[in-house]
Parts: sequence; structure tokens; C-alpha cells
Amino acid sequence: MSKKQRILNGILMAFCMSFAMTLINLGMSDIFFKAWMKSWVIGLIVTLPISFIFPPIIGKLVMKIKI
Repeated sequence: MSKKQRILNGILMAFCMSFAMTLINLGMSDIFFKAWMKSWVIGLIVTLPISFIFPPIIGKLVMKIKI
């Protein structure tokens, strides 16, 4: 996976997950959009480093257990 693909994947994952969790917790209230954007930024901070750290590790593990 290229660097651009990892970044885009992290952005989209954080966007979708923060939307779903904010919607579940708040519903469509007056503060929904502001809370969603705040959650999205936090999600990006968490997701982007993870999208660069874990794929190579998981790829190596898969190659070791491959039959």
C-alpha cells in the first residue's frame, strides 16, 4: 500500500467512525456537527500513525504463518 493510500485510508476511516459514534452518542442534535468535527480530528491523530505502523508488522506476520 502506498503512502497516499495509507493517508487516504486513515482519513476515511476516522471520518466514518467518528460520524457513526457521534451519531450514536448524540443523535442529530444542534451540537452534532461541532462534536463530529472534534471527534474526527482526534480520530485522525490516532488513525494516521496506526495506518503506517501496523501494516508492515501484520504483513510480516501473515508471511510467517502462510502455508
